[in-house]
Amino acid sequence: MEAHGECKTLGGKLVAVDLILDGSVITQARIHGDFFVHPEASAATLLAALGECLLKLPMTTELAALEARLQAAIPVPVELLGTTPRAIATAVRRAIVGEDARSEVMPVARIGAFDEDDLAVHAARWSRLPWRLLPEVSLSPTVNTALDEVLTQRLIENRMPPTLRFWRWSEPAVIVGRCQAVSNEVDRAAAEAMGVQVVRRMTVGGAMLLQPHGAITYSLYLPEAAVVGLTLRQSYEVCDAWVVRGLRRLGVDAHHVPINDIACGAGKIGGAAQARRAGVVLHHTTLAYDMDPGEMLRVLRIGREKLKDKAVASAAKRVSPLVQQTGRSREAIVDHLFRSFQSEFGGTLSQLTPDELADAEALAQSKYATPEWTLQFE
Repeated sequence: MEAHGECKTLGGKLVAVDLILDGSVITQARIHGDFFVHPEASAATLLAALGECLLKLPMTTELAALEARLQAAIPVPVELLGTTPRAIATAVRRAIVGEDARSEVMPVARIGAFDEDDLAVHAARWSRLPWRLLPEVSLSPTVNTALDEVLTQRLIENRMPPTLRFWRWSEPAVIVGRCQAVSNEVDRAAAEAMGVQVVRRMTVGGAMLLQPHGAITYSLYLPEAAVVGLTLRQSYEVCDAWVVRGLRRLGVDAHHVPINDIACGAGKIGGAAQARRAGVVLHHTTLAYDMDPGEMLRVLRIGREKLKDKAVASAAKRVSPLVQQTGRSREAIVDHLFRSFQSEFGGTLSQLTPDELADAEALAQSKYATPEWTLQFE
């Protein structure tokens, strides 16, 4: 018998489990969601280990015993953010006994926001870096996602300096997080009918419908020394503090919302994700410039678990696009944010090299455009 359960930790992220129950035991278990795993390179291995630790357990296993078993399966260097072993255990119990069998789940711990003095210290550190500034270039979704891996590796190899890159989407796409199951997040039939490509990125987090006219996306490639002394959660705020300041200068009451969101009084503006490898941080953020709520709801599967700790009942109302708040064109906002970064931290205007583009196109074909990568959790 197949069974599905979900749990969204209050103030955190969604975890989902898909089980196969044979007789009175769990014979298969698959765990996925929009939570964060650090380091991100261990995500697939960790999810496999968590699923493995549930096998052959009796269906009657209680919540506390499930939680203890899941906790023991997480190796010491690996950290879950946005969910907990208790939340995963709750999703397992819900899959077995039904959605009405609720268990109390503690909210994810939050940290207080930095004050302006704290952020100024990190801004001063960033201003000493030799930033390379890459303006938008229209590229396919698979090449854009592949470029993040290519440029991260080039910084690891000291083949480029710390870099800010603004993306441009050549076509619409749903970009799913590293730990998500496409079938749980995307209506693939609707996406295909609408000409929307489904692509998996290298970072964890949630799925997004991105359209060329509606999204503003940027990536930062920087050494871990630029966020030294910060927890992973704190680094999200620091990496997006400059864009929060830039949006405020446009009259938007932007602020950081832990773990990884930028929001205002009217709703969410954007979200970020990170990956860390060999002393290098990749941090990328997408801001909503414009959106069609109908198209978003046709393509994305947004269940009630994702909405249960929200103040509104509609997923569409959770997002507050910048066009509604500023009345400015997308290009004007991108230019403003690009110049805001340069005015704060300096940097040299540059462009992608032919080698970088060639490497990204090759990696897109061998990895990011393949079903083996995109559908690996199916």
